[in-house]
Amino acid sequence: MNERAEAFDPWPDPITLRDELPPVRAFSLDLLPSQLRGWVQDISERMNCPPDLVAIPAMVCAGALIGRRIGIRPQRRTSWLEVGNLWGCVVARPGSMKSPAASEALAPMRRIEAQAGEANRDALSRFKVAEALHKLERDEALGQAKRALKNGGGTDAAISALAAVADLEPPAERRHFTSDATVEKLGEICAANPFGIMVHRDELTALFDDLDQPEKASAKGFFLSGWGGNEGYTFDRIGRGTVHIAAVNLSVCGTTQPARLAGYVRENFRRYDDGMVQRLQLLAWPDFTGEFREADRFPDTEARKLAHECYRDLATLDAREIGATWDEFDGPDAVPYLRFAEDAQDVFSEWRGGLEYRLRGDDLSPAMLSHLSKYRGLVPRLALICHLANNAFGPVSLEAVRQAIAWAEYLETHAARAYASTTLDNAEAARAIWRHVRKEGDLSQPFTQREIHRKRWSGLTDKDRLAAGLTALCEADWLRAIDAEPGSQGGRPSTTYHINPKALRR
Repeated sequence: MNERAEAFDPWPDPITLRDELPPVRAFSLDLLPSQLRGWVQDISERMNCPPDLVAIPAMVCAGALIGRRIGIRPQRRTSWLEVGNLWGCVVARPGSMKSPAASEALAPMRRIEAQAGEANRDALSRFKVAEALHKLERDEALGQAKRALKNGGGTDAAISALAAVADLEPPAERRHFTSDATVEKLGEICAANPFGIMVHRDELTALFDDLDQPEKASAKGFFLSGWGGNEGYTFDRIGRGTVHIAAVNLSVCGTTQPARLAGYVRENFRRYDDGMVQRLQLLAWPDFTGEFREADRFPDTEARKLAHECYRDLATLDAREIGATWDEFDGPDAVPYLRFAEDAQDVFSEWRGGLEYRLRGDDLSPAMLSHLSKYRGLVPRLALICHLANNAFGPVSLEAVRQAIAWAEYLETHAARAYASTTLDNAEAARAIWRHVRKEGDLSQPFTQREIHRKRWSGLTDKDRLAAGLTALCEADWLRAIDAEPGSQGGRPSTTYHINPKALRR
């Protein structure tokens, strides 16, 4: 603009700040495997919350229990392999029952974890008995070795006596689930549990914020590696020694609030753009609609029993009974796999062709392009989970593929809302600025961005967020930005912000 404050055009009528989020697709219970459908519906109805809040953690749990037990090769002939782990997050405002709903969905996983804990304690008790016996055998072998050397039996006899007593290895601690572990401890858990492990955090963005700290770079790399489920990792630490993990398989699940997610997305894209956000493939940000309906009733016993049986079966899958295949060239850590049935393969290949066409076009934002590109692997994973949780075996069915594609269509709308949420954060910054505009004595007329920043007001200390808030106010015609003429000393011209008097009267 060349106009000065004294030569303003007539002030336009201000408009509403742009903080409306795009619509999302409502969750359909048909997306769920048959053994989980009634259970999720029952929890949702009794808690008066959208089924998304239960379904997302329920599916992540199912994927975590499958992990690397069985994978899927999504093409007829190639060795491309996807495994069962998923990352998911539910976004909802405070007081929306998201944490209690997630707790209900995690109940079968916690029960399986508790049963594993009992088995671990029994195994440790047996190990301690074996360890005491092993010490006696070792002492006896040492005595035999000493006598052999003393009596002229030679080193061969001494070595033979010692070699007869094999080293005793402590039992591996079977785990399925953890909520808080250092990355080194998590690495040990993964090494002892090659099928995979699930990490749950109630406030998931707190975990991601922690991983963004410079001193947590190695921890962040570990989580990024664990998302794929097939990548090896080695820790070399003084004190802990070397911990080698053939393949890190992490499932991650949690909840967060809209403002927290919006802030994290904005900061992640600005500072890192490391793909962490795009790894939250099962991200749901549902609408809360409908009236409250009192549902003071007992849980549906049959539905709950069926769901618990489903998770128990997934935790003890036998790849041979399912009809999986091994690839002899994949080595000792090979994952047994299924392929699609013929009709399912045709449908998946057609769907993927449409996805690749979109990814090569110009219509998607960089964030959405990166997010949707990961659907290549997400849809086969979801199809595998739906197939196995439908109590099916053999090639992955057409029904499971159609369920997985429907999941992708549902999830895309929620991802679009998440990436659009940065405008929500901009609007919140704009309103924070406007509160000080309206408060007499807080700001001069006109004012500068630097003047606000120097005040160090809450929520307005970050220069980028402050600039975004001012831009939002200008776009809504609440403010007008005027670039000052450069002074005689040169230098960068400053921008002053003038207040629309019509906006003050709103």
